[in-house]
Amino acid sequence: MADFPVSGSNSYIQYGWETSYGSVSASINKAFGHNQKLTIRRNMNTRPVYGLGDLDATKTYSGLFEGGLTVEFDLASTYFMKAVMGTVSDGGTGPFTHTYSDSTGFAPTSFSLENGINLDTDTVWKFLGCVVDRCIIEGRVGETVKVTLELKYASETWASSGIDTSPATDSEDIMVFSEGSLQIPSGTTLARVQSFRLELVRNAELIWGLGSRIASKSVWKTREWNWTVDVTYENEDMIQDLYGQTSGPLTATNPAGEASLVLTFTNGGATTALRSLVMTLTNSYITSDNMGQNVENLLTAEYTGFSLDYTSIIGTDNTSTTP
Repeated sequence: MADFPVSGSNSYIQYGWETSYGSVSASINKAFGHNQKLTIRRNMNTRPVYGLGDLDATKTYSGLFEGGLTVEFDLASTYFMKAVMGTVSDGGTGPFTHTYSDSTGFAPTSFSLENGINLDTDTVWKFLGCVVDRCIIEGRVGETVKVTLELKYASETWASSGIDTSPATDSEDIMVFSEGSLQIPSGTTLARVQSFRLELVRNAELIWGLGSRIASKSVWKTREWNWTVDVTYENEDMIQDLYGQTSGPLTATNPAGEASLVLTFTNGGATTALRSLVMTLTNSYITSDNMGQNVENLLTAEYTGFSLDYTSIIGTDNTSTTP
């Protein structure tokens, strides 16, 4: 049968933790969430070579191989946060908690990602040494909570067989924006939040060595917690937090900032029916605001800020051990 174009309904993705960086995982059996999407970027860094007297290039060479992936999905289970933070500890007796922390230091937790495409001759790609460079969690009124993972990877393999006819799925229900809350600072819940975006930047870098075009290690460098919140404008409280006082910006010192920021998504369940993700960030600062006004639109203000660190990131469900 001749080659024939297919859509994304003929493909799947799933992932599994690696025991050593860049070595294919023995258990690629986890879904990121619901409504998964994948974008692949490959770069052989091939360059033309010119010499004296050459009008056109006469040779080429290939530099380092660089691979990148973007995975998008609707938030349900929280297990992907192990890849974002580095490690997880499980606790509780039902519901169970999954506490994600950065105890691995600068060494990212890597995973293998499988992308199968059901063709006449099947395609099964396995992307090896995947590490999180950036994680974005965002939502808007009336929508699901969406997650975007920007990944870097070291290498990949290809096979024409071995496609998974029953790939992994997320068994948890999708979390929606109406089930969330935002506190700035902790204990003060903002009313009528229209949208929220949290961007956790890990600044991942792949490491190459003499004798290979393929990365053999990876490292996380500085960490950034950036966020943007859009709320209906009803008072000047957050602008005063931006200023550091009530009557315009401070001139001699910096604003004190907020003690913490708490972002919560929950299904509203209790005991074993509870599903949630609670992120508590510390030393949070509002750095700018943006507010437009016209008679046709709701008056809202967009505030941009960052946090210096975090206290805890905890997922809750009825699964005792993070898969």
